[in-house]
Amino acid sequence: MPNIQEECSEHEDVLGGGDGGLKVRSGVLSEMTNGVEENIQKESLMMELTRLVQKVMKESSWWERRGVDCSILTAAFLCLPPAFLLLGSHHLLWFLLGMLLMGVAHAVITVKGTHLASHGALSESQTWGKFWSIFFIEICGSFSAQAGIHGHIKMHHAHTNVIGLGDSSVWKVPFLPRMVYLFIAPLSVPLITPLVALAHLKGHSSFAVARTLLMIALGLYSQYWLLINVSGFRSTQGALFCMLVSRAMFSVPYIHVNIFQVKPVVSKYLTERKLPYQEGSYLSRLHLFFNKYQELMVFAPPITELVGVQ
Repeated sequence: MPNIQEECSEHEDVLGGGDGGLKVRSGVLSEMTNGVEENIQKESLMMELTRLVQKVMKESSWWERRGVDCSILTAAFLCLPPAFLLLGSHHLLWFLLGMLLMGVAHAVITVKGTHLASHGALSESQTWGKFWSIFFIEICGSFSAQAGIHGHIKMHHAHTNVIGLGDSSVWKVPFLPRMVYLFIAPLSVPLITPLVALAHLKGHSSFAVARTLLMIALGLYSQYWLLINVSGFRSTQGALFCMLVSRAMFSVPYIHVNIFQVKPVVSKYLTERKLPYQEGSYLSRLHLFFNKYQELMVFAPPITELVGVQ
């Protein structure tokens, strides 16, 4: 049986008293100090990287900053008129070509357009930036602009290149089997997207909710109206099925692809400082995710907070 002095000494150590307590407190303070220093170092690295990116942007021409992307988007919109006309053809080959054009145009507009709009990269004006984000994200993409920008900038890019978080920040359905998740479920993205948008509207102002619902309805109805009145679809079911196919055509590879940040500058910077940077081809990343599906998807922790340089 320990005596009273030994018991007091034991409690003293537990409560932080005596030499043991000093050592514990010293260890905690040391860990806290190291953590603060590490965070400061990460922030300084991030600021240095930000300056490098801004320098590249300033030295780039308008064509490099916006011209190339605007040309690609313009080409996608120019594909739409012939696509609607070809979808009215009775010849199978021309009809399939029209469907392909429609699918390509939709993929470019909704992926590249919404990505650029979420970053405010289509205009230096905040007013026009707001307009383009609503146009591309809500009208073309059938999603909430506010939720889309927050999810992409604050969550996805904050976890980009973090294996197990960034890889699944856009499309996360861990209860699905691997084959279904990778190759079948993405086909339902056109149907799921507006429903997810509705869920994200909770807590927003009545004006924002009404605007988002109106813009999503406008985008969907516009395509439906053109299919009926320009392409000549005779049934509602046929027009809706065409909309589903064209919108889901490239959803499978879209889910597989990771969108990385300002790649040449970032990869060079991190490599020179011997910091981790994940990079690979489409097939190599798909192979990695396929083989480590349980680890990267099913058991991956949820994204709930922002992260710094990883």
